[in-house]
Amino acid sequence: MSVQFTSDQWWKNGVMYCLDVETFLDWNGDGDGDMEGLVERIDYLAGIGVSTLWLMPFYPSPDQDDGYDVADFYNVDPRLGTLGQFVEVVRTARDRGMRVIIDLVVNHTSDQHPWFQAARSDPASPYRDWYVWADEPPEDTGITPTFPGDQGGVWTYDEAAGQHYLHRFWEHQPDLNIAHPPVREEIARIVGFWLQLGVSGFRVDAVPFLIELAGIEGAPTVDPHRYLKDLRSFVQRRKGEAILLGEVNLPPDEQRTFFGDEDGDELNLVFNFTVMQRFY
Repeated sequence: MSVQFTSDQWWKNGVMYCLDVETFLDWNGDGDGDMEGLVERIDYLAGIGVSTLWLMPFYPSPDQDDGYDVADFYNVDPRLGTLGQFVEVVRTARDRGMRVIIDLVVNHTSDQHPWFQAARSDPASPYRDWYVWADEPPEDTGITPTFPGDQGGVWTYDEAAGQHYLHRFWEHQPDLNIAHPPVREEIARIVGFWLQLGVSGFRVDAVPFLIELAGIEGAPTVDPHRYLKDLRSFVQRRKGEAILLGEVNLPPDEQRTFFGDEDGDELNLVFNFTVMQRFY
């Protein structure tokens, strides 16, 4: 392929380095890695040829699932630093010729997230519809546990709510209701917030689960792949260079649709899990 088609697509030949801030470098001596430590080592990362930093979740979290149980999508966990220090990471990385992408974990939240706490405490709360509830779990929705044998099913009864809630992952990670328009609008706000702070894209967590509508009453009102197209369009309107890197753990022939098939207007990249699993 001619360079004219790849020179403005920086991810085509980029070297991405996955980094967990919490375990990378403790700069303030409290036992946890932090944004300050990352800033101090950006020259090292640039020196080994890294062109893009992919930061694993650094959001406020009870940390029951390595930070993937997010309790606030608009902040940095105080153990790891501040929003100001995050911006310093992005600015310093850009100064050294590196971009930063971050995890977008919006299939679910922590059960400690204020949205879920509001949803479970009051049936009339507007946040009630942000999650998926049932008086009795449906007998057959086609949903299987992500971690069979460990998870104990995908529905958990909540005493405060008086209903069962859906969770495709652990019970402390209730699923967001992607079929509910305010949820999709909030995801766009989250994306827009971090783009405004300088990130160059997102590693989108658990994409097939994010757009899976089984078990959600009224789900036919939204086309899941239409939603991915809308998300891609929003990202690139806000920042033309930004990308979506999807975690799509499916066989190659099933991954194709997540790119947008012939149009290529959904995810920019997906992980090659088939090759990774062969390596292991």
